[in-house]
Amino acid sequence: MGEKIFSFGENWKDFSSYSLTPERLEQAKRSLVDILGADDIKGKSFIDVGCGSGIFSICASILGAEKVVGIDVDPVCIEVSKRNAERYSPGQSRPEFMRVSILNDDSISRLGKFDVVYAWGSLHHTGNMWKAIKNSADLVKNGGILWLSIYNKHFTSPIWKNIKQRYNRSSEFGKTILVYFFAGIFFLESLVSFKNPFEKMRGMDFIHDVVDWVGGYPYEYASPDEVIKRIEGEGFRTKRFVPTSGHTGCNEFVLVKK
Repeated sequence: MGEKIFSFGENWKDFSSYSLTPERLEQAKRSLVDILGADDIKGKSFIDVGCGSGIFSICASILGAEKVVGIDVDPVCIEVSKRNAERYSPGQSRPEFMRVSILNDDSISRLGKFDVVYAWGSLHHTGNMWKAIKNSADLVKNGGILWLSIYNKHFTSPIWKNIKQRYNRSSEFGKTILVYFFAGIFFLESLVSFKNPFEKMRGMDFIHDVVDWVGGYPYEYASPDEVIKRIEGEGFRTKRFVPTSGHTGCNEFVLVKK
């Protein structure tokens, strides 16, 4: 029997049912514009790799992207994304959502090329991060943008991997205990650093973010140098790098295909 993995779809489903609001959608939209700018989205083709709840595909569509595709390997994510699109983009050109694994070479080759390939916090959960990064890079048009976020490599990363494995082997009660234990720790850390833990960027909320972090397995990570070296070796140049504010959070990379 293989290792148990986390149900990202169920977490996004719960988030969409209870926490997704127009205000959170606006936060997600601002996060796209803050990094890319509206001109890099309007009239362009956009693919969201590991679309989760579909909110960034929806935001790209609202911002005027000409063609928007969201892909995810989890069928629950596709179901949730379609439902959210019906709710938040009525009368507009809605994104297309499809169940596709970024690790499936044949399926990826049939998707075509895109001006913007957005893979925020998803590729390190595939079980084969470097192949997922390579396949995502192959989706980018010449002159197009690859926007990645990848967990930072830190000496505590193997410890977190063990915690995530333990979470997915636990009973429902055990999972709840782990989530609220770490929620308490993260809450206290936020207070010490004078940050409001309930002001989540990118449209996420605090408790679903904690569940995603504690349970998110498979789990891989890399140093910024490792990611940049690998992607620039695929014919990209680094346009922007945003380091994580924590030790094991996500580093962001915006890269342009030459």
